Amino acid sequence: MKNKGHLYTEGLFKYSMHINYLGDILLFIGFALITFRFSMLFIPLFMALNFIFIIIPRLDKYLAVKYGYEFEEYAGRTKKFIPGIY
Repeated sequence: MKNKGHLYTEGLFKYSMHINYLGDILLFIGFALITFRFSMLFIPLFMALNFIFIIIPRLDKYLAVKYGYEFEEYAGRTKKFIPGIY
């Protein structure tokens, strides 16, 4: 394992630091659209707000302590959540 002990910054993670959270949001938006239950769009909205304001900042603090300069460099060139936007 060449990445053991290092940040994984390849694949989709070179476009977004937390691409897995974006995938969760898109999954639940898809569920709401497929079932035509547009009121269910509140679930991914709540999830996105939770990710943006609580989970991602906590995780970034942890990663900054664990990986130091490697994380700072990665965070400087990669968007946090939505590629090209945030």
